[in-house]
Amino acid sequence: MKTDIVIAGLSVPGFDALKAIGPRKFAPSGELFALPVKRRGYSKQHAGGYHQAMRDRIIKLPEPERVSLTLAFVDYGDETTAAFVDAFQPFALVRPIMPITDDFERIPTTAEVRGYQDYLAGEAQELRARASKVAEFTNIRNLSPFLLPAGNFASRHHRLMLNALFRNLGTVNDVTKFMRKAANNFERHHPRVRPPESDHSCYSDKRLYFCSPGRDRHGYFRHDAPGHAAHCVLSARSRFGGSFAHDLHYDCQPVTQLAANYPNCHGTPTPPKPTHVNICPNDYII
Repeated sequence: MKTDIVIAGLSVPGFDALKAIGPRKFAPSGELFALPVKRRGYSKQHAGGYHQAMRDRIIKLPEPERVSLTLAFVDYGDETTAAFVDAFQPFALVRPIMPITDDFERIPTTAEVRGYQDYLAGEAQELRARASKVAEFTNIRNLSPFLLPAGNFASRHHRLMLNALFRNLGTVNDVTKFMRKAANNFERHHPRVRPPESDHSCYSDKRLYFCSPGRDRHGYFRHDAPGHAAHCVLSARSRFGGSFAHDLHYDCQPVTQLAANYPNCHGTPTPPKPTHVNICPNDYII
């Protein structure tokens, strides 16, 4: 599995400290992405630059290669930070980090630089460990509520669960306990049901039955699919930093009747097949 990490929001001295010891300490199995900021906060274009760089790296990999996407970010406590972090939902595992100095303009001492290098390496290691725990719930063959498509599973409870997971998995004391509790709470509102003429249970939003394809993985989001944004690719490969099978999709049968169209991963209305619609975790319509 490739675990990539974005370390964002570093001042120029913080960025220099990071670069001085090279990427392997921070991303031994993947890639490190980092850019300095010249002032406190994040520009509107900052997230998009990272997205494109991560996308370009992923499409060079074999499609079956498992990918984990993580983000360590300096929290400036402002609207630009909130907007920047939200741009990584739902594919990244996110964790706030401290700046190299409290005063953005102050030049750090040599001791502070060395201490910060060790601190950043520890935070990167913590993200890798947490992503591995998340993958225990996503990198599985069984049906998982955590991989249901964010756009096409029409449920307030599902949206609340995804938001809580995204905002907390990087910092909670016990990742496993938090995810189990989230799954149990979700299933109180959306217990598994059995579609007509089926021997297998699935989740439903009362519009569609989201059935597992089992071993029949006849379609999936491909790296060379035209017309897709970087976010489409990233969301097709990772969920909260947890990797999952590249060929996973849901065979969705209507509870009553199919809609004329369903929004795909970048919002384009897409017609279903005559009897069903195949939807990937990133909302790509096959």
